[in-house]
Amino acid sequence: MKKQCIIIGLGIFGMSVAKELSEQGIEVLAIDRNIKLVEKASNFVTKALCIDITTIDALQNLPIGDFDIGVIGIGEDVSVSIMAVLAMQEAGVKHVIAKAGDKLHKRVLEKLGVNEIVLPEEYVGILTAKNILKQN
Repeated sequence: MKKQCIIIGLGIFGMSVAKELSEQGIEVLAIDRNIKLVEKASNFVTKALCIDITTIDALQNLPIGDFDIGVIGIGEDVSVSIMAVLAMQEAGVKHVIAKAGDKLHKRVLEKLGVNEIVLPEEYVGILTAKNILKQN
């Protein structure tokens, strides 16, 4: 059975994850409130929807629990990030990955029991340092 991933938030992080997973044959449902980002993602994901998840019932009508992996690419608005995490957890998504905008956001996500938390700038900094060390 093919893996399925739902991605909420199509900024640079979410869009990059969506594109790479799609290219690797994973079924991706991409969600954002910005129609331009949704249209861009629709060129390569299985399905892209323009939804503002800040409304209480916005995610209730989606089959979120059908997805193996959930990715939350929202780092700048902690409350929306939390809402997305809770929606995925309550729907039964098995593995939730969330982007954190800063260390405090990361701590909140840890308390919520998110399976993986990504601080993109920290991660890229570590990769850059490793690449520098490989060159020497």
